[in-house]
Amino acid sequence: MERSGITRFRILGPLEFRSGETWSGIGAPKWRALLAALLLNDGQVVSTDRLTDELWGDEPPANPANLIATYVHRLRGLIGDPDGRVLVTRAPGYQVVVGPDELDATRFARLVAAGRTALASGEAARAVELLTEALDLYRGPPLADVPSSELVATETDRLEESRVVALGLRIEAEIECGEAGGVVGELLRLTAGHPLREELWGLLMRALRTAGRQAEALEAYERARQVIGDELGVDPGPSLRQLHQEILEADARPAPRTVPPRTVPPRTVPPRTVPATGPVLSPEPLVPSQLPADIPDFTGRAGQVEYLCDLFADVPDGDAGAGAVVVSLVAGAGGLGKTTLAVHVAHRLRTRFPDGQLYANLRGASDQPATPADVLARFLRELAVDGAQVPASEDERAALYRTRLAGRRILVVLDDARDAAQVRPLVPGSGFCGVLITSRNLLPDLAGGRLVDLDVLDEDEARALLAEIVGADRLGAEPDATDQVLTACAGLPLAIRIAGVRLAARAGWSIQALAGRLADERRRIDEFKAGDLAVRACFQVSFDGLSAVGPERPDPARAFRLLGLWRGPSISLPAVSALLAEPEDHVADCLEMLVDAHLLQSLAPDRYRFHDLLRVYAAEKAEAEEPQPDRDEAVLRVLTWYLHTAEAAGRVISPQHARVPLGDGHLPRPALAFASLEQALEWCETERADLVAAARQAATSSLHEIAWKLPAAAMSFFYRRSHWADWVATHSGGLDSARILGDRLAEAWMLNNLGMAFGLQRKEQAIGCFEEALAIYREIGDQQGHARAANNVAQACLRLSRFPEALQAARRSLAVQQQAGDRYGEGIALGNLGDACRELGRFDEAIDRLEQALVIFRELGDQHSEADSLSDLGDVYLATGRLGEALSCLHASLAIWRANGERHGQAATLSRLGLAHKRAGRPQEARELLSEAHFILAELGDHGQAAEVNAGLAELTESAP
Repeated sequence: MERSGITRFRILGPLEFRSGETWSGIGAPKWRALLAALLLNDGQVVSTDRLTDELWGDEPPANPANLIATYVHRLRGLIGDPDGRVLVTRAPGYQVVVGPDELDATRFARLVAAGRTALASGEAARAVELLTEALDLYRGPPLADVPSSELVATETDRLEESRVVALGLRIEAEIECGEAGGVVGELLRLTAGHPLREELWGLLMRALRTAGRQAEALEAYERARQVIGDELGVDPGPSLRQLHQEILEADARPAPRTVPPRTVPPRTVPPRTVPATGPVLSPEPLVPSQLPADIPDFTGRAGQVEYLCDLFADVPDGDAGAGAVVVSLVAGAGGLGKTTLAVHVAHRLRTRFPDGQLYANLRGASDQPATPADVLARFLRELAVDGAQVPASEDERAALYRTRLAGRRILVVLDDARDAAQVRPLVPGSGFCGVLITSRNLLPDLAGGRLVDLDVLDEDEARALLAEIVGADRLGAEPDATDQVLTACAGLPLAIRIAGVRLAARAGWSIQALAGRLADERRRIDEFKAGDLAVRACFQVSFDGLSAVGPERPDPARAFRLLGLWRGPSISLPAVSALLAEPEDHVADCLEMLVDAHLLQSLAPDRYRFHDLLRVYAAEKAEAEEPQPDRDEAVLRVLTWYLHTAEAAGRVISPQHARVPLGDGHLPRPALAFASLEQALEWCETERADLVAAARQAATSSLHEIAWKLPAAAMSFFYRRSHWADWVATHSGGLDSARILGDRLAEAWMLNNLGMAFGLQRKEQAIGCFEEALAIYREIGDQQGHARAANNVAQACLRLSRFPEALQAARRSLAVQQQAGDRYGEGIALGNLGDACRELGRFDEAIDRLEQALVIFRELGDQHSEADSLSDLGDVYLATGRLGEALSCLHASLAIWRANGERHGQAATLSRLGLAHKRAGRPQEARELLSEAHFILAELGDHGQAAEVNAGLAELTESAP
């Protein structure tokens, strides 16, 4: 029983924590490394020096103790430990305090010890349960996402060794329970992966001998002898040699088992009395075993396997009252491994369903799906109903099928179901049975079905699957090429398997050779073909299953094709409405059909995305089946919609900024409108990656007017949220497009905005951009543009410590702004004048100018600029020793920054507040404020400002008593 409210940690796989009921990962690599180092030291205090070595090795930062303290502070907030009761500060460092079952590795060790004791005591069945529970704690390679270090590498090896030992113990217990035949496949895989482990070879030989396969047991010994001899130059050890001799000396009869087979709790089977004219049933029910073979290299899906096994664990035993039958649906797109997962789980559940397993491929994705009547007839024959006595009608067959299964524990696996109607007659009536279904569709009308909606494999699972097929050594020899192949496979198990099979069959190929073939998107799907495995054929089956919903509604097949033209990582319902030029409610139904068919993923309500390979396939279909003018028009529609909506958001975010001229172009679907700043910022944040993608796609589609206007429209958002990289990337492309058009105004606009983006980190480039923009504005006679650029030149000069030039540029801009009656521009110019006066020691004039600017910004309701002016004013007060007034202004500024989520403004004001507290003789408060400022700047990638703050932290540390 998990205790709510207690933080728990998992390291047997990616590092995760749970606070409450939800497991979560940790995004920052250094935070993961720090927490892992503490967890791996088993509750011991770890000094700051040791943590420094663990996190940075031979290249520590200037003040690692401050950074570690910040990381610990952030981790406490993340895991819900504000009081530091789990992550404890204890000289000379830190300690993790966890209970005996609050770390999965500790729980694993306890379960393995208990399983070992049970096995030694002759309780083999109990040992299987304990050891299976222990092994199910592994979700992948231990510490899979923790940066490598000597400690992590050592502990990973130890934990992996413990897992293999536990596997051996569990297999030994299963052999003792009479399950020798069922463990042979797993032992073959284990001996292939660990060829020098004699205990695994011994278990394989024992299992084969106990299963009556003495000749294969002797062959296994010969393979072991050859491998050990080739690798180590010695013969197998005495235990393996003795076991070999025992098999040689045994007679042809199978070796007797030391304990009887595992018994099954008694169950009640109702009497089967039928009329003399009814079907003839055998007196002893047969035990069907129809599952396809489990694949030996099954990899990943640990969470789904655990969920399904736990779900079917609820099927009652023996005389327990049986309720509704447990039904689970594994749904997903073609190529995700639905059948592989279902068959693997079904094999894991064999002991739970000792009366047998029925399997049918329903061929739901084909043009000739199996009928329930035909499947029922086959199932009845497998359940010992004479073929001549199988009823004629589907209803009668279903009734007899339910009667035949009553009171028996049988697992029914229904693979590739088309819809719920195909499945319902095949569901038993007895709650002692279980049903496991796979389908490309979600089957929303399947009553009581528990859904496992498969997605692609994560990075570690994908790599592990490829390594199982190709070999870890071969992948390790070409890590970069391996990464390229896995990126092209995009986590699709079918694609990974095809890539692996092709490499395994071509020992002379380098991995880079395959990576090169997969690099071209236009040929990529053609490359994913090996034998009867093909990604395109898999996708085509799902696509062919789409059907139109009527003349008034969009055709799902055409929607799928046109969606392939969009290059963003995701797309919203309103954007798709613009792409298709259809009303949103009609489009929503169409998109949900694609989601149900697993040709599209629904990330959240009204937000969708393609799997990477499905996007390539959709683009192929569009190019082949949609005329070029239709494709061009669809792209123009969606990009124009993004431009108009981004501009609508920009008008709300920064109403004082110059607005983009949109022209009179017709919008087939209306742009969004925003009632508040919060709404506008939220939309921009949600669409940020798609806005960048839209600007890029506009340029590559030769829609150069959109390519420069869209970045200009989004600039207010980039500025407000400090998204510098996106700002620079979109405007660099926009500048290229403006120059291709020969549009001088657009060129000046992009240069001016680029200069603002460069301003804090690439100061010389910034002033170059502003001066170029200023020259163009003069050339074309744009007075407002000239004034904006002059303001920006003044700011750039301030950052370059060219204070007299900054003063002159600000005065020129102020005159133009006042002449034009531009109050916002006047406020900016006054702020620049105040900053220049402060740096030149003219403090009274600086205060006067900044107070004038503050009045203007409050008059305009511009909180962003108000916070900036308050912060600058606080800095002047601090320089003149007016500490109380400085603190008042700075706290007011910080409150506005935080309320508006503007992180760079927060960092700048936090840094000034830290200096104020230092001068007030409060070093601890100063250190906390500066640490928070440093953390924000480092996250934003502003390394220059971060270094300055770090220097202030160093001074505090050096001056500490």
